Amino acid sequence: MKLRTYLIKRTVHMIITLLIVLVLLFVLYRMMPGSAAASMMMQPGMTQAQIDQMMVRYGFGRWAEYPGEYVVDNAQPNQIGRYAVTVYAEDENGQQDSFSTIFDVNVPPEIDLSPPVITAFGLEAPPAIGSLAIPFIEVFEESSMREVEVSLIFPNQTFEDNVWFNYQEVFYLLNDPLRSDDLNHTFYFNGTTTQTLGLSEDLTNSSYIMLVEVTDQAKNNATAALVFDAATGTTTSKVWNLSANIAFNNGVFTYLSTGDTASLSSNAFGTSAPAFSIITPSGDDVTYITSAMSGVGDRYTGGYLFPSNGVLTFRIEIDGIAAQTTIPVNSNVATKPALAQDDDSSSPVLSDLTVTFVDKDAIEIPDSDYPFMLTGDLKLKANATALDVDGERVSIVNGTLLRPDGSVQSLTMKHPTLVELRSMGEQFVVYMKTMLVFDFGTSYIYQRPAWDCILERIPSTALLFGSALVLSFAIGIMIGVLVAWKRGTPFELSTIVVVLFFYSMPIFWFALIAQWVFYAQLGWFPLAGNGGMDASGDPLHGLAYLIDVLWHLALPLLTLTILGLAGSILLMRSAMLEVIGEDFITTATAKGLKERTVIYKHAARNAMLPVVTAMAMSIGGIISGGVLTETIFSWYGMGTLLIEATLTHDFPVVQGAFYVLALITILGNMGADILYAWLDPRVQL
Repeated sequence: MKLRTYLIKRTVHMIITLLIVLVLLFVLYRMMPGSAAASMMMQPGMTQAQIDQMMVRYGFGRWAEYPGEYVVDNAQPNQIGRYAVTVYAEDENGQQDSFSTIFDVNVPPEIDLSPPVITAFGLEAPPAIGSLAIPFIEVFEESSMREVEVSLIFPNQTFEDNVWFNYQEVFYLLNDPLRSDDLNHTFYFNGTTTQTLGLSEDLTNSSYIMLVEVTDQAKNNATAALVFDAATGTTTSKVWNLSANIAFNNGVFTYLSTGDTASLSSNAFGTSAPAFSIITPSGDDVTYITSAMSGVGDRYTGGYLFPSNGVLTFRIEIDGIAAQTTIPVNSNVATKPALAQDDDSSSPVLSDLTVTFVDKDAIEIPDSDYPFMLTGDLKLKANATALDVDGERVSIVNGTLLRPDGSVQSLTMKHPTLVELRSMGEQFVVYMKTMLVFDFGTSYIYQRPAWDCILERIPSTALLFGSALVLSFAIGIMIGVLVAWKRGTPFELSTIVVVLFFYSMPIFWFALIAQWVFYAQLGWFPLAGNGGMDASGDPLHGLAYLIDVLWHLALPLLTLTILGLAGSILLMRSAMLEVIGEDFITTATAKGLKERTVIYKHAARNAMLPVVTAMAMSIGGIISGGVLTETIFSWYGMGTLLIEATLTHDFPVVQGAFYVLALITILGNMGADILYAWLDPRVQL
């Protein structure tokens, strides 16, 4: 048979063999009782969403639409207050409809939404023309402060972008620890302007406005303001110390609820009477409560009954300046709104609009926990049913989420999906498609394609085990020939004794002995590693790199070569003894050929056939590596990769490594058949 014809037929056989190997791997890893096969590819701590993705990724299931007509979307609340969800639907005829529902989100008592209270505010020294302003502020805050920002508006104007406006300096005050009282949660801040005080351009105005904003570590803020005259050194208007008296005890805040009356207080003075108001979270509605506030001197107190929930604003205005603070108000509605229904029967027909909440693990929060509490991992899920006039599911569905502050988030509604398990036949088709293109999946440990992890380790294993394979068989063949030809001599007996000694020796034991002798006692070779790095861990280059790699290679290569010699010597000796008795050897000797020619050209060449078979079967070891050898010598190859993948249940890497091992073994056998024909003319391809 011609070589070309043989290669074609052998390739067909190889493909068939490879398919059989894949079928066996499929049976081994996939056809297990229950969900055992799928669980092999799951890691502890995976969420259900991650498990679903993994099931689809490896062909155990497919994405399918959830039964029913529901559409769903997720959003994350970031404020307390009342939200509104509106769902819009459009059928194939262009008919549109919408409906809405509401829900409340409260703040847990352990979360800080209580702003600081500015208890004192002013200038440390009377202001004067030509001097710097030295503002100070004293803040009461249960936790700790983040920053204090001051804006000083000058009477003189500046021109920029074709607009005249009053010059403004913005700076930050620093904490004065000597005048702060951490035990009583009182913090003192002061600072200095960089610009000196002066008059306006026409020298008629010396009035300055100072605005201050304080922010605590939870990013809650409050403001204060004052007006002073730099020429006279007096403060003409001032507003500060706004408070709603939110109780705090042992790390827990007692927040107000709708229907509760808050005790409000503040300080203000000026040339006119102050105006007090409550502003809704969106800022659209303002309720003036001036009549509810009574004052003694510059101190004003009063009460306000909150009809709605959310973060409301308590604001005071006087003489053109204003200050404000925020007041968190929870909902006292304990029952979740019922499913919202459409108010008409025209297409599309909408029904069963509801809002549920899930935690970070996608576990639904019970309705009994309503109102829902604002946490960092809280997510809402909006569900609705939308049908056309024929009762079919409408495909165009979207929605909006109206937040308490008036902002709107778009919701792109979609039909929910679930993982539908594939039949065993479908799993097999998907499995074959992925394996044939070397798509083994993603390594759990390295978070990279398993094929890349395998390719990265093959060169170092091929270097070690390929070198050991060539050396052990080359030297073993030569020694085996001599032992067989010198049969019955002391040389044969002594060689067999030594060979059997090493042949029966466990590789891990011999490797440990080699490390003890050549590293611990003699210090000739390093203990472990692949080399290629200097003492500081930097990579070597050129000749230095080659020498260092060979130095690290020497000890594991010596171990594998010595133990591999034993088998090849015994196999070659046995094959030679059979060939020596053949007629063609007697004929060659009778023809007067030299003994060397008879041994190597006639006897050894024909005796190498079983040795070639053993070598072909050993090629797989180049890829799989010696697990024990690489582990003992910490050689960065396929052996250590298989150990790591097995111990960590890295299923994609283990499956890919076995597949590559089978492929290389098949190719090695095909190469052995070709080598047969070259060694022995009697063997026909």
